[in-house]
Amino acid sequence: MKTKFYCRSIKFLRLLARTFTKYYRVYSSKEMIVPAVYIVHHQNLLGPISTMTWINVPLHIWALSPFCRQDTCYYHYVNYTFTRRFGMPKLLASIIAFPVSFFVSKLLQSLQAIPVFRGSRDIITTIIQSISALMNGESLLICPDINYTDTGSEMGEMYDGFLNLDKYYMKKTKQHIAFVPLLISKSTHRIYVGEEIYFKDNINFKKEKGEVFQRLKQEFSYLEEFSRDNKSVV
Repeated sequence: MKTKFYCRSIKFLRLLARTFTKYYRVYSSKEMIVPAVYIVHHQNLLGPISTMTWINVPLHIWALSPFCRQDTCYYHYVNYTFTRRFGMPKLLASIIAFPVSFFVSKLLQSLQAIPVFRGSRDIITTIIQSISALMNGESLLICPDINYTDTGSEMGEMYDGFLNLDKYYMKKTKQHIAFVPLLISKSTHRIYVGEEIYFKDNINFKKEKGEVFQRLKQEFSYLEEFSRDNKSVV
């Protein structure tokens, strides 16, 4: 599959990542669906990095809006990530955050990441950009973890707001979009691609949203069990 919207710098970075990180084989029973909304456990960055590195489907990753601009990225690193989370002195955090914020924001812009404005009316911008990408035949990657620092392989509690994408996609296309779970297994060095899950026609959206959410959680549980049963196969 061609990474049609990845620029040369991103293709080069993916090549470097493949050269210097552990190999993850993509395990799927069929061709991956495009466009689709792919869901992965964050695992403190392991999920998105492994997915973007090893899956040959171009993906617009959802990224928290502060990381998509250098100034807000710098502020977030200095006032939360490096100080409150990692315990750095503020002066040291400021020195480190300056170059890191340039790199991270530029990387996300090059990836054509979609900024997520959590808890803000600007979330409509996230929806508009996401639907535009899907209608252009491009896929999304979303990490809906509530506890994104959890490094375990099992998907924990999730936000469900991303499922609203189906409602807007349906209005534009008269079709439902596929939601596809991905499991990153550190023990088998595999990325397991789950079965796609769709909303059903002519059912109350709020009720169906809850059912789709439960089906996603069940599919993640199945993938976790499947990966445990295949630990000896690498």
